[in-house]
Amino acid sequence: MPYKDLQSPAAKKSKRISRWKARGIICDDWDALYERYLSTTHCEKCDVELTGSNPRTRTSKCVDHDHSIKDRENVRGILCNACNLNDRCNNTSGVPNVSYDKRDDYWRYQKTVNDDKHVKTFKTKEEAIRYKYIFES
Repeated sequence: MPYKDLQSPAAKKSKRISRWKARGIICDDWDALYERYLSTTHCEKCDVELTGSNPRTRTSKCVDHDHSIKDRENVRGILCNACNLNDRCNNTSGVPNVSYDKRDDYWRYQKTVNDDKHVKTFKTKEEAIRYKYIFES
């Protein structure tokens, strides 16, 4: 396949859908999801304008999905990178933004707000969860 064919709309669509599948996204209608992705201009959670193309910036688009669902559609929405990262539940605690650091043996609360990363560590999971609810209220 000539290089220029890799830049065609059909090739871009195929590549993006392949990456979604590799990341565990399950969808009943890939064409509809792709069109939704392309037409979404604002985060479906915080309403920030999605302008970035670098996947590590706040304003880049992400397809948010539930990693625990393996047998049916698991797409939750089209979000900005910050909202997608802040809602991760597939960590060791099962609670968004709270995770265990096995190497250093502590629990961590971590959340990014307006591109400012907030991190605090705790001896117990309960302390980290309690802090999360106080910090986020």
